[in-house]
Amino acid sequence: MMSNEEAEKLEASDEIINPVISMIMSRMRAPLIILIVVYAISMMGLVLIPGVDEQGNPWHMSIFHAFYYVSFTATTIGFGEIPYTLNDAQRLWVICTIYMTVIAWLYAIGNILGLVQDPVFKKARKENSFIHKVSKIHEPFYLVCGLGETGYEVVKALTNEHYRAVVIENDPESLLENNIYDLREHVPCLIADASVPKYLQMAGISKKNCHGVIGATASDVTNLKIALSSKLLHPEGKVVCRSDLLAFEQNMRSFNTDYVVNPYHTFADIFSMLLHSPSLHLIFDWLTGAPDSQITDEPLKINYGRWILCSYGRFGRALYQKFLEHDVEVTILDADEEAFKNFKQNNIDQVEDIISASGIDEKSLNKAGIDSAVGIIAGGSDDSNNLSTIMTARQMNPDIFVVARQNLRDNSELFDKVGADVVMQPREITARMIRLLFLNPMLCEFLKMANKKEEEWSNVVISRLSAVIGDSKPHVWTIKISPKETPAVFKAIAFGRDVTLNSIMMDPLSRSNKLECIALMFKRYDDHQIMPDEDIRLADGDQIVFCGMREAMNSMNWTLNVLTSLNYIMNIKDEPDSYLLKLLMRKKYKGSERRNILR
Repeated sequence: MMSNEEAEKLEASDEIINPVISMIMSRMRAPLIILIVVYAISMMGLVLIPGVDEQGNPWHMSIFHAFYYVSFTATTIGFGEIPYTLNDAQRLWVICTIYMTVIAWLYAIGNILGLVQDPVFKKARKENSFIHKVSKIHEPFYLVCGLGETGYEVVKALTNEHYRAVVIENDPESLLENNIYDLREHVPCLIADASVPKYLQMAGISKKNCHGVIGATASDVTNLKIALSSKLLHPEGKVVCRSDLLAFEQNMRSFNTDYVVNPYHTFADIFSMLLHSPSLHLIFDWLTGAPDSQITDEPLKINYGRWILCSYGRFGRALYQKFLEHDVEVTILDADEEAFKNFKQNNIDQVEDIISASGIDEKSLNKAGIDSAVGIIAGGSDDSNNLSTIMTARQMNPDIFVVARQNLRDNSELFDKVGADVVMQPREITARMIRLLFLNPMLCEFLKMANKKEEEWSNVVISRLSAVIGDSKPHVWTIKISPKETPAVFKAIAFGRDVTLNSIMMDPLSRSNKLECIALMFKRYDDHQIMPDEDIRLADGDQIVFCGMREAMNSMNWTLNVLTSLNYIMNIKDEPDSYLLKLLMRKKYKGSERRNILR
């Protein structure tokens, strides 16, 4: 009976052995033994059979010469008879040696080819290569589980900001559809099931520099397992998961998953923003869109009135609640008896809001009063039905505002042609929120506070943003005043200087010019200020969210990290680099006020 200690030692020794080497030794054991035996017999025969030297004296081949002779005869190269001409007995034995070694090598090579083509060996070799690549990552990285549409957009956003990412994807075809080899950073990828803890360990989830795990697969079951495993294997890391179903979302939140992104509820919040303040919706679109997305110049115009909501599924229920919150009249079309019954049971006071009809034909749209409606939402799970609804609605009411749900990315061209005002793609919405949560979490707080502002305030912000970015896509970044992230500013504050927000927003090449950026939010402890005054004095621990051109961020980094650049902007003399000159200068200003003079 094996003790617990012996079992642990055995398990540890198994983990140390490389699986690739283990498979090679297992499969090549017999061929290697055969080769060794054949070589030993061949060499023994050459050593024992006597020969004759040039003087006619008997001689025996040495072990070295025998090994040399067998080696070149086994490969059928042939370098002649050495060191002396062989006699007939030796030549007969060499003939036997040639056939024995050739057969042994054919058997060994056949086993090698079979091993190389073995799917299990290929998988083990790829896993071994993946583990080696992950071990080479010493900077912070994020583990992305799932490389579908959502996962790819997240990885692309991370690598664009020069963050490292590691991917686990179960479907090899996703690697072909989403080419990760063209990204700005090398992304190690493992073909495996991300819900299996072993593969999460391979991907480095337990490493200290793993800053977060993103569950972006299309399966709520898989994402739940990923969230649970991540919290157990690496509790300090941030975990963000996608969930389409409320039950799984609640389960994930029960064990403190940091963020759970539900695309339907998220879009409902975005749509609520559109109903409340089209200008704020435009700001949201500018600040959270993908780097390569197109931006619109004007807010969407929506007339107040009655809406038609086609389909009362997960998407429809989330939107219906927002209509009720904004006191907007809505008519629901759904031909599914279960959905129809469910609505009447849960909405006793609004039973007249739903009609049992599909919404894809003129008859059902007429029942819903398409002529007097200001907007229609094609929110079904079938893209063909949604396209049909939109085309029919456009024919019956050309001025109607159209919101479309697009389920498959392959149908993007069709939705572009149909002319919907707003297209909701669940995977794009999820990717947008995950990018926001990982790259600029403070931007979420800004948007929440901005959502409480009036439309006039949003229009002012749009004007300020437009003045800075023009027609370009804005870039958003966050800085924190600290010795590590902003050493120049931290040192200046420690010297007693008044470093203001305006100071770090000046051009380090020309201090009379301002960088093309604006401050969106200023945070000090629990105090948040949106669109802060630029004369705020900075302190250790302050966080600021900026929006502007990427070039402005690069220029600002010089001011934040290089003290001479900050001194130039603040019109302060640089302290000499020489230690002797520093002593002389400090002696000169000894006893006087040094603030804003030196250092």
